[in-house]
Amino acid sequence: HPDYAIMTNVDFDHPDYFKDLADVKDSFETYGRQVKKGLFAWGEDKSLRDLNVDVPVYYYGTAPDDDFRAANIVRTPDGSTYDAYYKDQKLGTFTIHLYGEHSVLNSLAVVAVAYMEKIDLEKIKAELANFSGVKRRFAEEDIADMKVIDDYAHHPSEIKATIDAARQKFPQKELVVVFQPRTYSRLAAYLTEFGQSLSR
Repeated sequence: HPDYAIMTNVDFDHPDYFKDLADVKDSFETYGRQVKKGLFAWGEDKSLRDLNVDVPVYYYGTAPDDDFRAANIVRTPDGSTYDAYYKDQKLGTFTIHLYGEHSVLNSLAVVAVAYMEKIDLEKIKAELANFSGVKRRFAEEDIADMKVIDDYAHHPSEIKATIDAARQKFPQKELVVVFQPRTYSRLAAYLTEFGQSLSR
């Protein structure tokens, strides 16, 4: 029973276990009802906009109606910088050395939790600036004259996010994507969506 939970999105996944998106959303709500203080949910996800839980839900994102908002986002090959707001109050300018819009949003959710817990945001700013990511996500390796990015993305939305991150970090490079489907059930369920994500 955590104090807080961050919900980044609700996508239909694990088709071998869940029957449809409503089934996935139901499991998120079951988890959300175990949270003690509050949920932080990505505001652009329609399934997260109408959660039936017993704690306050704070929305984060880039839209004007989000409770916590990233604005003035600057994305470069070195990472991203943005201003974080709670309602109309500017919380500070944050820099991350991670790539892709999803990394900005994930770090904003961390800022939001820290703000609600009254943690010194200068400490959060320093930690985010030093955070280099997690294993199996955007892992870089030099092979011959190529930069190889290995990422565990296995859902169409994750593949889209990884490609977005690679384009941010390597804007002048040709991008070649190699995709290995992990399960037949997922491939069958998302064949069209995989094609759309990989065609970007």
